[in-house]
Amino acid sequence: MKPELVRHVLESYLRAWGSGDKELLLSLFASDCEWSDPVGTPPFKGLAGVGRFWDFAHQDRGRQLTPKLHRIVVCANEGILHFTMQVRIPAHGQGLDLEIIDRFVLNEAGQIRTAQAYWDAASAAVPAGLKPFAPNIEEAYEQ
Repeated sequence: MKPELVRHVLESYLRAWGSGDKELLLSLFASDCEWSDPVGTPPFKGLAGVGRFWDFAHQDRGRQLTPKLHRIVVCANEGILHFTMQVRIPAHGQGLDLEIIDRFVLNEAGQIRTAQAYWDAASAAVPAGLKPFAPNIEEAYEQ
């Protein structure tokens, strides 16, 4: 697989989050995908699972998600994406910066078959001037 294709998929993943484009995000994933976010929690399976995670992340309509890229590494049909997701809820003066390392494995069609997000409590920081909030990831599994 050409590294340019893998890089394009990872850049499109970031663009989907930054622009709020759920359809773009879904188009990047294979129908039989598995996404662990974070690793160690039950994976979201298939496009329905990816959609559930997206809906959870966007449940507060005032929530703004802005990914800030640090680095992309591509090897064969796999890629690592290192970025900080800046989460803001301006109406409540809340914010969170979550530093994430994502690992993606693409299938032969160039779609994400496996996605694994690596982050923990030490990956989160509250930006100056904002109040903290703690998203409850378990809510995403209950939908």
